[in-house]
Amino acid sequence: MISIKKDLFTILNRLKDNGFEAYLVGGAVRNYLLNKTIKDYDITTNAHPETVMMLFNDYKVYDIGRKLGTVAVVINHTTYEITPFRLEGEYKDHRHPDTIKFSDNLKDDLQRRDFTINALCLGSNLDIIDYFNGVQDLNNKIIKAIGNPNTRFNEDALRILRALRFKTKLNFTIEDKTNKALFKNKDLLNYISIERKKDELLQILSSRNAFNTINEYLDIFNTFIPLSKSKRKINDFNNPYYALAYLLKDNESYNLKQLKLSNHEIDLVNLLIQSTKININNDYEFITILSNRYQKDVLRFLEKYHHKNLKERYKKLHKYMIEINDLDITGQEIDKYNFKDKKISDIKQELLDLIHHKKLKNNNALLHKHIKKNIL
Repeated sequence: MISIKKDLFTILNRLKDNGFEAYLVGGAVRNYLLNKTIKDYDITTNAHPETVMMLFNDYKVYDIGRKLGTVAVVINHTTYEITPFRLEGEYKDHRHPDTIKFSDNLKDDLQRRDFTINALCLGSNLDIIDYFNGVQDLNNKIIKAIGNPNTRFNEDALRILRALRFKTKLNFTIEDKTNKALFKNKDLLNYISIERKKDELLQILSSRNAFNTINEYLDIFNTFIPLSKSKRKINDFNNPYYALAYLLKDNESYNLKQLKLSNHEIDLVNLLIQSTKININNDYEFITILSNRYQKDVLRFLEKYHHKNLKERYKKLHKYMIEINDLDITGQEIDKYNFKDKKISDIKQELLDLIHHKKLKNNNALLHKHIKKNIL
């Protein structure tokens, strides 16, 4: 069984010794029972934030969620987030509750959560509190919404993608009513920020089970990004950006800026998409697509895409693979020819193409000679 940090019990017992209930809750308990690494320690208690801060004033304590009442206690470089039992009001924006009220009842807190496997509690004696048969669902590898799944997804539409992420990461099955509710409520994802949807998508694409999830729930993903049905095991790529490029290669008109990727991510994914269009047996096309700062990524992607080992060919052709800034002629030198119609960057690209075609050597004198003879 996976180990739990001992400092957790310091917190649980201190709260308990002062007359309060306190439990480890959510994903940490799920991972503990699945013998998976615990990444985040979330604690739920009937102690109010001010009391928690007072009880742990001998440690680093931070008030990190005033609205939710969350207090962070740091012990031995690990952060434990402590939040009071709570009741929530309506979710008019399909993401956040309008009101929050602290409660003295643990079940009040648990029944507002998303899935049964995430509503498990662990006490200081390693006792498990399970109001919604979450342990049974864990054992049966089932993802099931707590209560009415339509209500859960209407409250927070991001739960739709969270369900797909848990299914993919854990290789679980989604319970029938919950599954139907995913499709029924998919358009509610329009209320969720693209940043949150992107994060969930990339986590799904990083999983070895992404292939089945993408194809089975393509209609859901297509509410915010035009992915194509996958004809192959996209998990073979072992990289979410490679998988994303593969799934977008037939939708070149899609602007990746809409997904709120960084400029670096956009350049990489666009280049990978472009690489699917080349003839890798054509030396020029192969050299050109690898003549950029992402050449290692492109090479790995092409090897996965074509199921070929291209490293030897890469090494053989590597001496021809230069970038535009590697040309043995500067922009200032070209500018001295006073070109009117051609921009310096266009001329540089023309010279680079000739070098890649092995029709010209990257030599300053030869480059000047070519400009004078063929471009002036």
